[in-house]
Amino acid sequence: MLKRRAILVLGAWMLAVAGISALAQEGLAGEETPPPLQVWLPAPLISDESGAAFQLLSEHTAAFSRNNEVEVEYRIKDVGKVGGIMSTIRAGQDIAPAALPDVTLIRRRDFTPTQARQYLQSMETLFSSSLINDLGESLDFGQIPLEANSALYGLPYLFDLLLAVHSQRPPTSDYRLTFEDVLANDADFVFPAARTNGLNQTFYLQYLSAGGLRPSDGSMGIDETALETVLSFYDELVRRGKVAPEVLTFQSPTAYLTDFINRAERAQLAVFSASEYLAMLDQQNPSLRAASVPTANGGGQSIRDGWLWVIVTPELSRQNLTARYLEWMMESEFHARFARALYHLPSQPALLDASLPAAVDRQFFAELLGKATLPLPENEGGTAPRLIQEALINVLHGDATAAQATRQALSQFSER
Repeated sequence: MLKRRAILVLGAWMLAVAGISALAQEGLAGEETPPPLQVWLPAPLISDESGAAFQLLSEHTAAFSRNNEVEVEYRIKDVGKVGGIMSTIRAGQDIAPAALPDVTLIRRRDFTPTQARQYLQSMETLFSSSLINDLGESLDFGQIPLEANSALYGLPYLFDLLLAVHSQRPPTSDYRLTFEDVLANDADFVFPAARTNGLNQTFYLQYLSAGGLRPSDGSMGIDETALETVLSFYDELVRRGKVAPEVLTFQSPTAYLTDFINRAERAQLAVFSASEYLAMLDQQNPSLRAASVPTANGGGQSIRDGWLWVIVTPELSRQNLTARYLEWMMESEFHARFARALYHLPSQPALLDASLPAAVDRQFFAELLGKATLPLPENEGGTAPRLIQEALINVLHGDATAAQATRQALSQFSER
């Protein structure tokens, strides 16, 4: 009887050990094969999976998956609309957090301090010191202000710049254009002047270059001299018939891209992004010449926009895995090739030369990047941007001179 009981106890012990061993094996297997890394890509940058850029990305990702034994799943999403990347992140954080990505690429204009703190994860301490050093001053593109300092919430990846493009021989060999240069060239001037709830970026850049001040603590003033200086340029263009009121309907250069290319025999100067200019060189007209957006002083300034990586997942283990993925995406040769395939500029300054076509002036882009400022965010600056935009509208429609429109904007601003 005792012998039988001993056998039963021994058998039960062996079954328990086997069960524990099986659970341990399952746990190890779970650790060895983590869930796929979920990555969202913006449709304006990569519209489908058939293009050369996505194929390049897939090849690079396959090597990362082999080295780290984890799959990476990509999903292409819209931006700037309901169901887009940031819209889904905002809506899904409380309702369906499991449906959100681990990491995504977003527009810089969607990267506001409020949204970063509320929906995204800090990247401080996640990356190697060598990557931080390689990015250098580009890091400020992904930082947000805190009470005492700044924190990294976005990894700068692809830059885009605001510039001007000549359809004919430029009026000067220098790329730094002044208002006088444009008027002397007698060219039609086209730019995306529309803005639904603020100031368009071209006028914002010209206003800053003339001495206007950036928003501070969410508010922005109106500098009388700077405003009238820039409005006088448009006032003269209107008087000469070199800018049409229809520019106020253009939300982006896409609205006039085809007309600009089809009317290349006419003297035109149009505002585009660097990515649009590089695409035109490659796909349309290799003889087009780029210059800075014309300003009062011809200082060669620009607006630096673009794309950055942000981490959405709050799980620390997933954040560490995501950081390894992003370090892989920043590998020098791939980063330069990928940026070139997307007609953008890499965020690592040392890769600029390798990312540009042979016929492009590297020095021009390097200097433009060095003098670029961040875009005016949506709904930033209070009432001043809207009043400045209204002043421009009045001048372009011929309803007011530069001096009259300036006085009206200042009067309305003082009443608020």
